[in-house]
Amino acid sequence: MSSLGEYLDSDRDPESSYADSIHDHHDDKATPSPVEESSHDDYTPPKKNKTSSTLYSTPESRSERWKAITQKTRDEFREKCKEIYGGPVCLITQVMDQVNTQIAHVIPRKTPRNRVTLYEYCLGLEYESWHVDTRTNLFLLSPTWHSLFDNKQWLLLPDAATMRDVHNRVKAVIEWRKSPDSEPGFIPLRSQWPSNTKTQYSFITTSYTAQHFSLKKDGDFVICQHPFSNFPLLECHILPPYAVINAAQKLSRDQIDGIVRDLHAEQTKEFEELKQRLTLVCDTWDLFMDAEDAAKAWEKSANGDKSEAVGDRKRKQSDSGEAYRRSTRSKSGTDPNHP
Repeated sequence: MSSLGEYLDSDRDPESSYADSIHDHHDDKATPSPVEESSHDDYTPPKKNKTSSTLYSTPESRSERWKAITQKTRDEFREKCKEIYGGPVCLITQVMDQVNTQIAHVIPRKTPRNRVTLYEYCLGLEYESWHVDTRTNLFLLSPTWHSLFDNKQWLLLPDAATMRDVHNRVKAVIEWRKSPDSEPGFIPLRSQWPSNTKTQYSFITTSYTAQHFSLKKDGDFVICQHPFSNFPLLECHILPPYAVINAAQKLSRDQIDGIVRDLHAEQTKEFEELKQRLTLVCDTWDLFMDAEDAAKAWEKSANGDKSEAVGDRKRKQSDSGEAYRRSTRSKSGTDPNHP
């Protein structure tokens, strides 16, 4: 029988951030922040590139995904947590801890570049505009629960209406990508789920077998017994599509019936609703997987457009420089074509 304590000293797959608290200091340079066309995620204030008026996340920043979160990001995230939750509160235990609470990532820090591109493609984001350290991909956990989350012991499942919205959005975006000149049947991602609002999530265990644990509810500590059917709904600011992406990689279809039966002994309305929500997670992930080839073609096209734009800029700079040199030679009388 497993217990929470067994995971404290276990080897952690760095799916989220490193096992440091939100107060740790790092000297890593800040990475560019995510944007979505005319919008931006106010949990990650936008940063302009010195040579461009556009906002973007560079390929170099993605290759540095193993580095710890920058201190600037931590400070800004801590301020938002104070504003929304009153301070650094673990989402599961609801205990505030100024020292040990850690920043967890919903979509893992180690996510490969091609997967990030797939998510951008299916969620209706610009190419190379999303970064793992966006504030709506970060939330707070105690060290124990952070380790359990990274080791795929539990997931966050959006409520029924939100789950349907996520599935319908991904489906609509993929259809629109086939004819991008048509009118999109969806609104910008961060308009659909503003970053200063919270969504209700159910706590779902996948292979976690501890018999009980305590959490804080209404100021008092209560005991939750396995399979945790009495676990209260959780409210968190993370974007629901990110939670679905995370959940889909911890859940298989053959687990669904077992999870539902553990939580609901009888085939009630709640039984059917939970089964539908878990099935929608798998259905939504199938949409992502079916779009992999299209996302690769989109990436290739975007890189081709970028290379062409860079080439045009270099040619213009070269032409401008040559014109300047000719003008200078002419004025100085050294131009061989103007004796």
